[in-house]
Amino acid sequence: MKLGSINVVVKDPDEALTTFLKVFGTNNVRQIIKIKGLSDTVDTVDGYYLMMKLTNLGIFTPLNSTGRMGEFLKEHGEGIHHIELHMGQDEFEHTYSKLKSFGWPVSEKPIFIARFTEAIFWLEESGPQQVPVKFATTACRGFGEEAVVNLDTPKSCEIINVTEEYLRPRVELNTIVTVTSDFEKGQQIWTSMIGQAPIEIGDQHTLIRDKVVDGRGNIFVPVAYIFGDGAEVTRINYYIAINPGAPIIKHLTRRGKGVSSYHNITSFVTRDKFHLYWKQLEEAGFAMVDPKPYLMKATHNYFFFVHPISTHGVLMEFVSIFTRERGAMRFDHSDSEIIMVPPDLPWNYLY
Repeated sequence: MKLGSINVVVKDPDEALTTFLKVFGTNNVRQIIKIKGLSDTVDTVDGYYLMMKLTNLGIFTPLNSTGRMGEFLKEHGEGIHHIELHMGQDEFEHTYSKLKSFGWPVSEKPIFIARFTEAIFWLEESGPQQVPVKFATTACRGFGEEAVVNLDTPKSCEIINVTEEYLRPRVELNTIVTVTSDFEKGQQIWTSMIGQAPIEIGDQHTLIRDKVVDGRGNIFVPVAYIFGDGAEVTRINYYIAINPGAPIIKHLTRRGKGVSSYHNITSFVTRDKFHLYWKQLEEAGFAMVDPKPYLMKATHNYFFFVHPISTHGVLMEFVSIFTRERGAMRFDHSDSEIIMVPPDLPWNYLY
């Protein structure tokens, strides 16, 4: 299993495509697939897939106002709508049967998307996880005539080329951040859904559980569901605020959520070009939450946020890049040009 894509709902997918290409850079997007008339029995959407190294970005606009995406756009406006978890067919079928046996609101049957040769099913927002989650597999064998709903969809899909280049340092989308007001309950739900326990992260080097003070009014305990290892890691981060007045709690209240809600997406950026990248986004007209990149003492990483007002309702976080070995953080110097100290020294050589 891996975090295959993060998907946003927008009013104008063409405008949003330009926005996110300016954010990630055309040099960091492997392919752009234009979709028309993609249906899953509930929603019909147009939009784009940005195919990237680790996690893809889906940009969609609903063609009706009564489906899950149409209702979301009407109630909340633009923003993060769902994640898509990719897995092999055996795991896909097992996960569907398991969640259905829990009595959770999954699709009545898996849905076969003919033109992608993929099968999907939804875990609806009304489930205990309180956010929509889509599960997908590339079919390697048949499901049986009665086992799935066969849809000849989308109406069209094509790989497109963009004429304008936006060159950025190495930027990798790989994390969705979900926030909660009930850590124990939320963790049990997501562990049951994903089928693996999270890694508790306070200190990102040692993985010893501890609270994090983010300087923005949040005091929280972070945990992560991590898929893969090294430079190929994708993650679902799960934050529980432990101070009642935290902005995380206010976000949940605004969304009418009691357990969890999608909060922001996180990308990693080449470390020695991090300040250059911040300047590029500012010059491109994005609303920067931070007046400059900040250095987080606990992790020794730079980070900053871009305000959702300029990114179609999506709060975007950027962190100077690192990789993970068994969950623990290690700096990644593979794309760096300036190295003053040999990179093979252990991370704690200064201590």
